[in-house]
Amino acid sequence: MGILSWLKKTEKGNKENTDDLIDFESMYSFVNDLNIRGYRPKHLDTCKKIWHDHVPQSGQSDTVQGELLRQLEKLRDEAQRNGNINWDDNFESFCTYIKDTLLGSGLFDDDSTRLEKSIEAVRKYGRYARSYQDGEISDDEANPMLFAYVDDDLYDYIADAIAVFYEENREPIKREIDESIYR
Repeated sequence: MGILSWLKKTEKGNKENTDDLIDFESMYSFVNDLNIRGYRPKHLDTCKKIWHDHVPQSGQSDTVQGELLRQLEKLRDEAQRNGNINWDDNFESFCTYIKDTLLGSGLFDDDSTRLEKSIEAVRKYGRYARSYQDGEISDDEANPMLFAYVDDDLYDYIADAIAVFYEENREPIKREIDESIYR
């Protein structure tokens, strides 16, 4: 059952206003705690340069810089367009790759906790949606506000970290194409 089906079922079953049934603020508690709600990108031009220079029209990038941004945008797209309903091992690996690469660079020691929690929040939403799709969470238990975080602030914050990584590593860092990734 998708979010719209859930809303229709709930609305018909309880004859209540769906606004009263969903705690919209619950999805913002973690971005408020991390102080990134409403975050505006600071390195948009750098991200555009990475995208233009290092991300192919299809498939993986052969540079770390390009692959970081490509994978983040795949995560953003899955959340915003699909509500994470297709969450799978590829998306899991994207979260791991982004987190390990950025935190392993040593560039974010002062902000590592916030960056790590931001990436893990993306993963948490995806796992919730996957649990629902796998039938581990019933329709009655499901909170559709926990399927995906769809606002740009979270993704823009992580994209800015990728831009900082790029600015410190302007020379392309070559990487091997991972044949297990199909997204």
